[in-house]
Amino acid sequence: MNSRGLVNQTITALINYIEENQLTAGQKLPKETDLAKELEIGRSTLREAVKILSFSNVLDVRQGAGTFINNEPFSQSPSVEQLLTAREMLEKQAVEQLAKQECDVAELIQLKEALFERNRLLQEGQFSDYITSDLNFHMKIVSLSKNPFLIKWYNELLPDLKLFLSSQMLKLKDYQDNTILHNELYEAIVDGNYDKAALLISKNNHS
Repeated sequence: MNSRGLVNQTITALINYIEENQLTAGQKLPKETDLAKELEIGRSTLREAVKILSFSNVLDVRQGAGTFINNEPFSQSPSVEQLLTAREMLEKQAVEQLAKQECDVAELIQLKEALFERNRLLQEGQFSDYITSDLNFHMKIVSLSKNPFLIKWYNELLPDLKLFLSSQMLKLKDYQDNTILHNELYEAIVDGNYDKAALLISKNNHS
């Protein structure tokens, strides 16, 4: 089984462990070595799964103290609909700006590198780093607009987007791998097909 599949299984195993042991907010998980042994998984795989659950507010990792069940369940404020609508509006506005200016070759190369890194991390099952790299790819699209207000507003969405994407990773059976869509989005921007890019942005936010 590849790394991605192992992390998927470990996230599920951890959630099951918490439920079966009836762990509640504030209670501490066993030490990493003990938990890895009990779940019969590698420590690096366990560490990756814990990162995702931490990003999703399921777990609270406290440096030097251990890992605890979070006091606050996952909540989305603003609502998911409001968050994704704001994201879509800003990304679409950014590609509209691109239609009025010439993209810098160096910036397009950086965008391609960000896309490659995103896809690689997803394939390897490094989900916590994947989420960061996915947001970095979208942030670079907005940055191409060179509009300081769009960039500022998108930066303000990043913490909520990170929380939302982390929660989506927990829904392993329903999680949509949009790698092909992201590749097409990059190609549309490079080709200057900004109408297609806007459609792909909408599709990504509603998939």
